[in-house]
Amino acid sequence: MAHNNIYEKLTADPNDLVGALAYIIYKQQKVEFCKNTSAGNPSRAEIEQFHAIASMDTSIAAYRSQAEALAQAFLNAGLDDLVQRTEDDTRQGVLYNHVLNLNSGLQTQLSTISQALAGKRTWLGWLRDVGGNLVVNVVTILVVGAVVLGYNALSKVQQHTEKNVGLSTSEGNSAASTSAEAAKR
Repeated sequence: MAHNNIYEKLTADPNDLVGALAYIIYKQQKVEFCKNTSAGNPSRAEIEQFHAIASMDTSIAAYRSQAEALAQAFLNAGLDDLVQRTEDDTRQGVLYNHVLNLNSGLQTQLSTISQALAGKRTWLGWLRDVGGNLVVNVVTILVVGAVVLGYNALSKVQQHTEKNVGLSTSEGNSAASTSAEAAKR
């Protein structure tokens, strides 16, 4: 059997990735040919005929074309994976920074609240709270008292005005005389 020079025809140099993939495609076709020819046992003439067809310039170009498409598919899949991982890493980084900023803001707020509570835990803070509540209670009592006293004063002014004008009712007079008689008994 003569030396098969298909590898040299498919690869330009040892680092030719497309040529190496083309050779793999050639070998796959050769294995399939051997399986399907003469019940898996092809003759030497049949193998030489396969080599003659595979060595043609059009076959070499077809192997390289298939290899280029395969290499492009691998490259696209790798780039898609890289893009997806980069996007995921970017999202995670942005999310991490956002959480970190939120955490920093929360820490600042918690520190402020903690300082405010610490100030209230002293005697001075306690006295300030009690004094403030006492002032609010005294003011509330004074306002309610002023309203009651104002209402009583308004009532007396109204009764005095009714008496001076002569608008007192007979029921009011009879009730007053009845209570005066009851007081005498």
